[in-house]
Amino acid sequence: MGAKIHMLVTGNDAISADSRHEILGVDLRADVEKRPFGWAEDLAFGDERGQGIQSPITMFYIEGTDQRILVDTGYDATDTSPTGAAAAFERRGIGAWIESRDEWKVEAQLATVGVTPAEIDLVIHTHLHFDHIGHNHLFPNATFVAQEREFAYAANPPEWVPFYFDEFSHQVLDVRDRLELIDGETRVNEHVSLMRLGGHTPGSQVVLVDTDRGRVCLAGDLAYYYRNLELNWPGGVFFDLPGVVQAFGWMRNNADIIVPQHDWKFLELYPEGFVG
Repeated sequence: MGAKIHMLVTGNDAISADSRHEILGVDLRADVEKRPFGWAEDLAFGDERGQGIQSPITMFYIEGTDQRILVDTGYDATDTSPTGAAAAFERRGIGAWIESRDEWKVEAQLATVGVTPAEIDLVIHTHLHFDHIGHNHLFPNATFVAQEREFAYAANPPEWVPFYFDEFSHQVLDVRDRLELIDGETRVNEHVSLMRLGGHTPGSQVVLVDTDRGRVCLAGDLAYYYRNLELNWPGGVFFDLPGVVQAFGWMRNNADIIVPQHDWKFLELYPEGFVG
């Protein structure tokens, strides 16, 4: 029997339509055909309201292997977050609306799949941006895996590289003794393998999981939304734009199902909350 992949939600955020981060260079106010699933006509951004895109802050739990595996750890979207996501956004002039709920806490989400944070054996990071490492401190017994090319950017972020926030560096450094840095392709177990594709970040890697429905590719932020894949159109945050486009082709050629990182449409396609 193959594995199953559960999408776990740690928050909901929304970016103003002015940002143009989600579909590179596209004015989604005017170009209706390119709007992702999470588009909304009326969202609150502080004291203002307007058009924007809602997206889940996600982790993925892989069930059915000999390890308890989590892919990414999201981040704490609450106002009292010790990692200060909302404050980090404000300091950088990023207009975002962030929603948190008790049922989206890490412990509550893991309880839906029958595990606790202490029982997680392995955390795989697709990359080390702030919204993928924000709960690392909650997994005391896990080994962490990321591509070597990510580490320097996350540990000591240059100001010119987007979304490696120095406020979150401790989430990597505090688990350094349990962080395995790899280079390229790696087989995790009989169901799970990793492939570095780069593009979005220098060390962006995808997670390939063999399931009863075929090989599933967790794309990380190489694809924020299903719309990116449908249009073959990258998102607006990248380290190497040709690398993102090449990654689209690689994923299509090497997987039966591709899962974007930040799309509420997953729950429409898979109402039970998992694929596999």
